[in-house]
Amino acid sequence: MITYLHDKLKGLLLILLAVIAISFIFFGNWTPHGVDPAADKMGRVGGRTLSLNDLVAAQRQTLLEVTLETGRTHSDNDRFLAIQTWIRLLQNQAAQTAGIEPQPEQLLESIRKNPLFLKEGSYDPELFQRFSENFLSPQGFTGDRFNEAIFDEVRIRQLLTALSSTAVVFPGEAEIRLQRLFGTVEAQVVRWEASSFTPPEPTAQDLESFHKANEQAFAVPARCTVEYVEFSAAGTDDESRKKAGETAFAFTSQFFNLPEGQSRPNFAAKAAEAKVAIKNAGPFTAADTPFPGETDPRLVAAALRLTPDEPVSDFLPSKNGFLVFHLKDLQPGRLRPLAEAMADVKARWQEQARLQLTDQASRNFLDRARAELAQGRKWEEIVKAAGLTSTKVPSFAPADTKPLTFPDGDRIRQIVTQLEPNRVSPFFRTETGGLAVYLAQRQPAPADVSAAQLPKIQAQLLNQRRSELVRDWLVGQATQPGNELPREVIQLLRGQF
Repeated sequence: MITYLHDKLKGLLLILLAVIAISFIFFGNWTPHGVDPAADKMGRVGGRTLSLNDLVAAQRQTLLEVTLETGRTHSDNDRFLAIQTWIRLLQNQAAQTAGIEPQPEQLLESIRKNPLFLKEGSYDPELFQRFSENFLSPQGFTGDRFNEAIFDEVRIRQLLTALSSTAVVFPGEAEIRLQRLFGTVEAQVVRWEASSFTPPEPTAQDLESFHKANEQAFAVPARCTVEYVEFSAAGTDDESRKKAGETAFAFTSQFFNLPEGQSRPNFAAKAAEAKVAIKNAGPFTAADTPFPGETDPRLVAAALRLTPDEPVSDFLPSKNGFLVFHLKDLQPGRLRPLAEAMADVKARWQEQARLQLTDQASRNFLDRARAELAQGRKWEEIVKAAGLTSTKVPSFAPADTKPLTFPDGDRIRQIVTQLEPNRVSPFFRTETGGLAVYLAQRQPAPADVSAAQLPKIQAQLLNQRRSELVRDWLVGQATQPGNELPREVIQLLRGQF
């Protein structure tokens, strides 16, 4: 069957590789995130022991499969790939045990409908020829590997469809969600300002313990200086951006996978050959936005990962095209001793103490308010007796996209969807202290809104139930006898869901 697909789809392979090949250039000396490279055993799936080589091959294949499904590469996120690799190993093992075997026509249909292979809504085989010389041979990807990715994608999809087929929406659940989202609410807000509380004076032991527990918070951050070039797209269409990406890839490929004994080319000289201007940025830290017009923190993170041994970055998506960084200077971060950081440590300790006092005051009030509301006492009387102020906010429907102009409007929008009328929310932190919301009334959603939105909410809840079923299955599968995943992966799986 694999040979059949390879023969039939020969012209299709490089469309994919044009999108993903960049990520595979840097696999030469790479090992999976979160595992010990010296260990012979990385884990087990279905009773099969996985070596380091097994896991490297599986993660390489996972990146290909994830790119097929999402249209994006994730070479800058090792943790994401590590988790996805173990997930897919579990899913494939379960699908194989269940005897799920996609047919060739199903694989062909999946390929022809994949957005990666479409141009203006239709599959375009001519794209293969454009990318064949640039991506297929250099990366060493065969038709068999591509066919395997398609096979796994379809088989996993069939497995997940079967697992989620019993999902149901409980009676009345969608109607309740509808009213909470589209019913107009009348709400009041009680606030506590941390600045109104006076913290105690810290002892020397308090400051020493606080500094020891939060050393990184008082550290001097790493600072980086780079020079960089930008390959701008000629237009805003996908074709223009692809061409810019091809040019950027050709530029970066000169600095990687060099033959033994060959030194890395001079960045400035290669930039001059490519007729692109060199710009400079820095020194900057992870908290800065040093590249004009760019706000994506992943750009700064990529720059800070550069080292003297690996001073050139991959080409990185920017608003106008792609950026390539070259490290000029890196000042490592360092921890500050208590004596040097004393003023900051004391200020932060007192800030935390104010927040703790705020939490305690709010908890005392809210516990008492809930009990008194349940006994029938009016909200206004409860607030007045506590010496607090409750402020009415303008009426609104939470699902209405119109901006809320009062402070913390979006936070309050979310809170009221979880409340029943005549109930008060838990305490929520704000930049200056915290707040709680009292829901006085919720009006029924308009009939026309209900008719239009109820089917959408029912579909959304059904998809949510399906995801929950798959999630629960995955967490359970990871701990079944015969499956041994690294502890970090198990913790991340549980935490992720």
